[in-house]
Amino acid sequence: MPVLDAAHAAATWRPQAFGDRRANTIDDPLVEPLWTGPRLLALVDGDTVRLTDVEGAAIHGHDDVRRELLAGTSGATVVLEAALTPDPLQAPEDLAAREIVRMPNAGRAMTQMVMGDRGDRKDRLADRVDEVRRRAAAPILEAALVAVDLLWLDDETLLDVPLLERKRLLESVVTESRLVRIGTYVRPPIDAWLGAWRAFGFTRMSYKAANSRYRPGETNPDWAHAEIPRR
Repeated sequence: MPVLDAAHAAATWRPQAFGDRRANTIDDPLVEPLWTGPRLLALVDGDTVRLTDVEGAAIHGHDDVRRELLAGTSGATVVLEAALTPDPLQAPEDLAAREIVRMPNAGRAMTQMVMGDRGDRKDRLADRVDEVRRRAAAPILEAALVAVDLLWLDDETLLDVPLLERKRLLESVVTESRLVRIGTYVRPPIDAWLGAWRAFGFTRMSYKAANSRYRPGETNPDWAHAEIPRR
């Protein structure tokens, strides 16, 4: 049955699953840290904002996130894949600062994440990782929505649009705010970013082929997980 509109898409689609290939075998990957918290699909349609989990069940509450997402899409009808996570709202003592400029277009560069004192980074790393795991297991009280993919825009499905182009469109459609963020990604080489991601508290990352399409609810062999190595 064909998808007729964004509301029907959001009601029937599920987040695409990762395959089981080794991450280093993915061709031309976009690499991004994996956020803690549940993956979801977010629909913005008129004055409606609906969040659904990987099973298609409605996610209730988070009215502040909904208001900021509605404002941040400026009247566009969208279906997003996102994570609902407390990670971007960490206290200053957990993260000195985080300033990212994404790099989907030529001539735009991603700035380095700013961390605390380098002298104590190694000693504090294990504590930060433990804290992230505790937050992941605990109920989410305040969370931000981190958008990582754009699946529908206005009257059109974007499932057959390559991932890199979907990322570019996502940045042009969604305006960030305190509770609505756009996930960062880089292209290899990524060694310069591993320490920063570790310091932030990330332990895993994803590799997604830049040319990959999106198949809701299916497993994509061109998407893979990997541990962030300790270096």
